[in-house]
Amino acid sequence: MNTWELGDGSTTVAFAGDWHGVSDGVFQALKRLSDAGITRVYHVGDFAIWPDKSGTKFLNTVNGYAEDLGLGIAVTPGNHEDWAYLDSALTIVDPEPFFVRPRIAVLPRAHRWSHAGRSFVSFGGSASIDYEYRTPRRNWWPEELPTGADLEHIKAGGRADIMITHDSPIPGTPMVEQIRSSNPQGWSEAALAYAAGSARMITDAWNAVQPHTLVHGHFHVRDTTTLPTGQRIFSLAAEQAVGNVMVLNLRDLSTKWLEDLGA
Repeated sequence: MNTWELGDGSTTVAFAGDWHGVSDGVFQALKRLSDAGITRVYHVGDFAIWPDKSGTKFLNTVNGYAEDLGLGIAVTPGNHEDWAYLDSALTIVDPEPFFVRPRIAVLPRAHRWSHAGRSFVSFGGSASIDYEYRTPRRNWWPEELPTGADLEHIKAGGRADIMITHDSPIPGTPMVEQIRSSNPQGWSEAALAYAAGSARMITDAWNAVQPHTLVHGHFHVRDTTTLPTGQRIFSLAAEQAVGNVMVLNLRDLSTKWLEDLGA
């Protein structure tokens, strides 16, 4: 039986960036959130929904932390997840969160819910720019990309206050755009085109939803930008780096980084 709901009545929530199955530091971060009265963590993907023993161990470990601290974690899947497994559980026909553990739910693409009077939408998945160096069905799943049907589904739902994605829309924050334009890892033209196609789909979804606040990971950098429209984009750092966790007050949409919590 599920032990919590997405909209649990709390008025402050947290967002966490890519953890990649690394549990070091996760308990400390969750404990700090719990001590501040936060009961809901929205994870922006590359969590560790993996089919091997390391994925199982990570899920069990983090679920134990969440149970001990009274937290619920909802994951917007990234690209480095077992999408063949997820696609078998997450469908547009029955678009309900899939509980991989009692305290950890995975959100379907285009899933919508309300939390403390704010409307949310999750649009997971993105391109693995390093797919050329990965093994299909072992550590890369072509199903990672959103489909046209996913995009039409999110468009039909209209706007939302808060949007969670793994990849960034175009343009993103200054640091994200610097990474995109400079190609520091020297990815091939085919890899860049693959990633660009994914980003365009995220951008189409962003334009349809028109959220006040969008939170994403994928680029492993802490950065933020506010557009002339007043819309904000937050990029989260990876694992336990500074800027991995951000806190959002749903009453006034003010934010704090975990490092500043309690200050």
